[in-house]
Formats: sequence, C-alpha cells, structure tokens
Amino acid sequence: MRAQQHNLGHRSVVARQANSKTPDTLRVTARQLELLRVIRRWALEFDRMPSVRELGDILERSPSTIHQHLAALERRGYLERRGHAHGLKLLVDDQSLGLDQAGAAVLLPVKGSIQPGRALRRSRPPYKRIAVGGEVRPEDYVLRVEGGRLEAEGIFDGDMLLVRPGTLGDQPAVLLFLDGTADVKRLLTLRDGSLAMLPVGPRVDRRRARRCPEGVVVQGRVVRLIRSYR
Repeated sequence: MRAQQHNLGHRSVVARQANSKTPDTLRVTARQLELLRVIRRWALEFDRMPSVRELGDILERSPSTIHQHLAALERRGYLERRGHAHGLKLLVDDQSLGLDQAGAAVLLPVKGSIQPGRALRRSRPPYKRIAVGGEVRPEDYVLRVEGGRLEAEGIFDGDMLLVRPGTLGDQPAVLLFLDGTADVKRLLTLRDGSLAMLPVGPRVDRRRARRCPEGVVVQGRVVRLIRSYR
C-alpha cells in the first residue's frame, strides 16, 4: 500500500511519514521500518506489544506477510520474538527509528465512516488504528469515506479524513444535521458570526454559500485527506 496525505486547505501533498527517511544505522526496507515504528508507537500508547493480527490490521497486511517481516527483522538483530501473542521485544531505540524527529508517525483511531446524506457510522472501541505522519494532535481521529457522493470534490470511496474536534471558518468540516445525516462541507464565517457552508472544492464560488441550517453540529474540522494506493 502506498499512502499520501492531502492538506484540504491548500491541496498540498506530503508523504505518509514526513521526515521518515530510513536512519543510516538501520539496514531495513521502508516497510520494515514502518513496522518497527508501529510496534514502538503501540507499545508507548498501550504499554504492551501488539500482536501479529493487530499489526496486520494497522498496516493492512496479511498475518503471513507480518510474520515474514518480523522474521527478517529478528535475523538482523532488530527485535526478538517470544512464544506468545504479545511477545515482541525491540532491540533498537527511538533515535535509531527516527521517532525523536518531529512528524514521525502516530497511531490514530478510526472512529467510523461517513457517507454524505446518510447517518454517520460510528465504530465501537477498541478502534482500529492507522499510522499517520505529519502534524497530529492527541485528540485527532480518522473517518473513512464511503460511496462516491464527494468525487466531484476530489474525495473518493475509501479515502480517510483526519478530523480534529473544534470549529474554524473557511475550512472543510464534518457536519451533523438534525435529520441524523452527515456531510463534509467547507465552512465560512459570516459577518454576523454565524456559519455558512460550501462544497469543499478549492474553486467554488463563495457566492454559492448558504447559511448552515438550524441545529447543525460541527463534528470537527477536516485537516487532511489520507489516500491509499494499492
């Protein structure tokens, strides 16, 4: 899988893991480095090592592929495997993994999916998590896009939205309406302080903005689009 992240405000594209060049001290492939980093991030967040199944869910790889990478890393002396599900032990430090650099990948929860015009589908904990690079905050989370209703805006089925709780004008946001449906719209702050909404496309005429309906709830700002290429 090859993933890119798009800043919806400026349409810029950054690599999945900013500042994530393979450290000179490690002789690993890019996928093996990603695996090592995910293991370390998981251990820091949950105070235990991930299982092969959990690693496969995060990296979207089969258990057999994860086993192959772990075996290769063990042969090179970068980790040890013990005889139980959470029996990994890393033998490299954060500096060697590049995790002391700003922008190293963080595991964020996928809290559900959104299909414009339908109810927001919320996942139940424990959430699946994905590795996200660049500037992220502890409160950030991810929603997966379903269907093709946003294709005209450059957002496609299977894309993932990095959502940050809070409201900020002139930025895409996830909106919840009184009828229970959800949508992604660009918000504008009007002179009277109220909010109006537009399609999220970058070249939309602002004169098309219409005031947000009564009772609309801003679920959070969409600060990045994450797209996977298989």
